[in-house]
Amino acid sequence: MWNEQLKELKWWGWGEVDRRFPLEQRPHFWPHLRKLLPVPEKPFLFPPRPEEISLPPSRLTDPILRELHAILPDSHIARDDFMRLVHTYGKSYRDLIRIRLRQFPRVPDAVLFPDNEDEIIQILRWATRHRIAVVPRGGGTSVVGGVECVPAAAHQAVVVMNLCELRRVLEIDPVSYTAEAEAGITGPELESALNREGFTLGHFPESFHYSTLGGWVATRSAGQQSTRYGKIEHMVESIRVITPEGIWQTPPLPAAADGPDFDQLFIGSEGVLGVISRVRVHIRPLPERKYYTAYLFPDFTAGVEAVQHIIQEDLLPATIRLSDPIETDFVFALRERPAHRWQQVVQEWGLRWLAFRGYSASRRTVLILGLEGGAERVKWQQHTIHKLIRRYRAYHLGESVGQNWYRHRFDNPYLRDELLNYNLLVETLETASDWSRFWPLYEEVRAAIQKAYDQLNIPGIVFAHLSHVYETGTSLYFVLLAVPENGKELEQWAHIKRAASEAILKVGGTISHHHGVGLDHRPWIAREIGRPAVKLLQQIKQSLDPEQILNPGKLIPDLEDE
Repeated sequence: MWNEQLKELKWWGWGEVDRRFPLEQRPHFWPHLRKLLPVPEKPFLFPPRPEEISLPPSRLTDPILRELHAILPDSHIARDDFMRLVHTYGKSYRDLIRIRLRQFPRVPDAVLFPDNEDEIIQILRWATRHRIAVVPRGGGTSVVGGVECVPAAAHQAVVVMNLCELRRVLEIDPVSYTAEAEAGITGPELESALNREGFTLGHFPESFHYSTLGGWVATRSAGQQSTRYGKIEHMVESIRVITPEGIWQTPPLPAAADGPDFDQLFIGSEGVLGVISRVRVHIRPLPERKYYTAYLFPDFTAGVEAVQHIIQEDLLPATIRLSDPIETDFVFALRERPAHRWQQVVQEWGLRWLAFRGYSASRRTVLILGLEGGAERVKWQQHTIHKLIRRYRAYHLGESVGQNWYRHRFDNPYLRDELLNYNLLVETLETASDWSRFWPLYEEVRAAIQKAYDQLNIPGIVFAHLSHVYETGTSLYFVLLAVPENGKELEQWAHIKRAASEAILKVGGTISHHHGVGLDHRPWIAREIGRPAVKLLQQIKQSLDPEQILNPGKLIPDLEDE
């Protein structure tokens, strides 16, 4: 089953093979983008066919393979080139551009598909005996190098442990509002099972269709409705983890004072401490009503102040997403072609009228507001928020705009695939800070990225939005678009990434709000959490994984690097 499912997905991009972002239905996009960047007239950088990639042979010897075949059936061991290609990279710009440039310096020697905990235990024992690195993998949607194979010199080989066979819902408890499921279950599979019983997890990251419960927990994921439901660490009741030293099961309790919270040790551990096999989560009844709408503010300052006011009044929307002016222009440029000519005329006159009223294209900012819950509470929230933000000159664009965002909220990664065909640098990075440091963070990071563009002598733009909001602060999600020099894409992205990361830490933001650490953020993690914390993580790693086989090179420095 897994073999056929993986063949339906783009190994070189995002999502299903036969799905793309239909830019021909959005006639304003290319003219808008070409006003800002010298985009090539025609696409020229296409992904290769699998047969065009030459891979080194597997390093697993016959005696080692015989032991492996005693653990797993033949059908759950993949050594063919296609499966090894599929499991080489995640979904970051660095990953996808290396695929198009046909760069595969490291590939897994095999891909393993266990379907129970006993097989995971035996695989880890086998790998420990033979010093084989093991990379646990869920949906493979990491955008920070979290699933890349980077074995140390001491490792004989590296295998990927794909957990897609562990996808069962084990229990839904309607009395306690909890559910337990295996770690390899995908977002749609878990949500469908919960919905049938009248519940939801409320966790909808942009990667929802392909990412897994275990992956969410391993990376401290945040969903698009996190302002109401929380990030994944707020949903976890208990975790079961298979380590090389044994099984670690945290107790399924709503709260306890029996020392440190070991759930939090494994939430965000990115597979370096153990393989998450099952998770118990807090679930909610399906909302009686969902209300999504949009507002326009005359400038970003007014929008930010309004968002802060909403959240600090404890109004708790499900979604609150505020785009800065440059991103707002892209939101309007991506609008679909109206069905009738008269609708297009009305749309254009409406935009001119808004500009005349003070919502100019260079300054305006759009807010997507989503409310979920009981019908009466949603009605009260809707009225209260509308009244509150009127003082910030918010113009109500209406439910159709909000509903359109909701329908297409998982589509943006498909657009990236289209832009990569033109060899555009398309990437995101995200951070968070308290409200008092919001503006320095926003300005410093944008300035650092723009300065990096100038140093590299490449044209580029950067824009941002708020999408996960708290009483004390907010996340900031930056989107970068640039035209790199052909042949220098990777080194130029590395330069920009360094500049942005240094700016984030300088101002006091976090190096990652919800994407995790992986390979890409690892150089900065010690400066954020401090050397004593890194040393403690190293000691925990040594205790649970003494042979250092689990997901090497991610999250924390290797002991021998100190």
